[in-house]
Amino acid sequence: MLVCHPACNNNAHSCNISIWVGEKKIPYGAHVIILFTLAFAALILVILNTFSSPFIQSISFLRLPETDGGTNFGAFGWCSSTFCLPNAVAYEYEPYVNKALTGGMMLWAISVIFVFFTVLAILPLLFIHESKALRTVGNRVFFVYTMGLATLLVVISWLFSIYGWSIAHRAFELSDIEVSFGPAMWMGLTAALCMLIVFILRWPAEAWDGTTTRANGGVGARGVPQVPANGYYHYKRTTREVVPSY
Repeated sequence: MLVCHPACNNNAHSCNISIWVGEKKIPYGAHVIILFTLAFAALILVILNTFSSPFIQSISFLRLPETDGGTNFGAFGWCSSTFCLPNAVAYEYEPYVNKALTGGMMLWAISVIFVFFTVLAILPLLFIHESKALRTVGNRVFFVYTMGLATLLVVISWLFSIYGWSIAHRAFELSDIEVSFGPAMWMGLTAALCMLIVFILRWPAEAWDGTTTRANGGVGARGVPQVPANGYYHYKRTTREVVPSY
């Protein structure tokens, strides 16, 4: 929004100073902190799901009570009170859990990579607050691609998990075996929601816009007004002023 400075006359041609008022709903600092917190939380949750039982026996997608052996089913194996299946990709627990289900748990491990890169892309923005420096730090293109893939993988991982383990849950119930979902299922849901919010918030408007900005020597950062040839740039939190030089 451009408005004339109070010192200006009503004549638009004599208005020498303009103030640009930003209409961002979320301030830059809060935006970055929210992105980092959600992405980092998703990273921790996805890692914990990947290293669920038998690595971390208390974290499982499905669990049987102590009366049925106290078995916990994780991404790469299962553990009972007396035995733990060696870590394996696509294990079976016949006739209830098959390889098609447990093989798909590899999606959690793959998700870790892209969520980590998303956190890595946001990290530099935590230490930069001046608009001039923001034009040379960060990489919006890298963030967009890694965040998009991370969100897609985490959401698909959870949807596959809730679908597959629900079938296994039903198979146990049909055999009159008491069974319940483990904490990994809800941790996965939380991670998916975190990444969806990151996807909605996107990259901060003031931060670097990618290779185009670098090619232009730092000029062209998205959301940052460009400096006229005859003026200088003055930055404030909520206003930007362009004052012609004489």
